[in-house]
Formats: sequence, C-alpha cells, structure tokens
Amino acid sequence: MKSARTRQELQVRRIISNSPEETERIGQELARHLSIPGVVLLRGALGIGKTTLTRGIARGLGLQDAASVNSPSFTLVNIYQGVCPIYHVDLYRLQGERDLYSIGLDDFLGREGVTIVEWSERLAYPVGEAVEVTLEDAGDDHRTLHIGTPRSGRKSR
Repeated sequence: MKSARTRQELQVRRIISNSPEETERIGQELARHLSIPGVVLLRGALGIGKTTLTRGIARGLGLQDAASVNSPSFTLVNIYQGVCPIYHVDLYRLQGERDLYSIGLDDFLGREGVTIVEWSERLAYPVGEAVEVTLEDAGDDHRTLHIGTPRSGRKSR
C-alpha cells in the first residue's frame, strides 16, 4: 500500500491478543480513541482476525447488534449505524483501480463517519490521518496487533 506518511509519523503500539474475544475488546478500546470522521486501515493474512477487530470497533462506536458485522467480501461495503455511520470495506476481491473506484470509496472515505478498510494494502492511493493496524499470527488463537496512530493525536469525539 502506498502510505501518506512514513512510519516515523505514526506512533506504533504492539498488543498481544490471546483470543478472538480479546481481539474484539481491543477493537472496542481502539474505537474510543478514533476521530470522527476517521479511517482505520487493516492488514493481515486471510482469517487473521480483521473482521473480529472490526466487530469490536463497531461495538465501541455504539453499534447495538455487533453480531451483524461480517466480512463484506462479496458486497464490498457494509454500512452499520452506531454513534456515526460505520463503513466496513473489504478490498480482497478487487482486481484493480477500476474496481476500487466502482465501489464509490471516495464518496465516504475520511469524509463521514468511520471507515474501516480490510486489505487496505490494495488501496491505489494514500490515506492521510488514518489509524493503521497490522495483525500477525502468533500461534494458536494468539495475534500480535501493531496499531499505528497519527502523532497529531487529533480527536473529534
């Protein structure tokens, strides 16, 4: 993914999750620190917990039925309503820039609510002021999350 900033411009925390439930709780905590409008860019292998983390973020943003959060692999974008609109985008099946523009991402990315992008490395352009999360397998149900937040610390809630 092309990034709008260098790693030095992000404050990166490393967190270990020992279960899917803990990954969801980490997402809830992360939501408390998000700016609105805001963007969360997720990276990690298939089945690593990106949607589980998204479920926690959505719950933290006030979504009442977090069980409704599932991977939008075939729909590309799911929209949930919490304290703001939550756009859950999955770029896994996109074939190129043309597909990216066809889903209308520019209409809401960073402009309204919170946008959570799975497979964000497939974005064809940089996104400024985004939280970047990389999930890595640490064996069994354990995950290492590298959470990068902009150093500016801007918060709109």
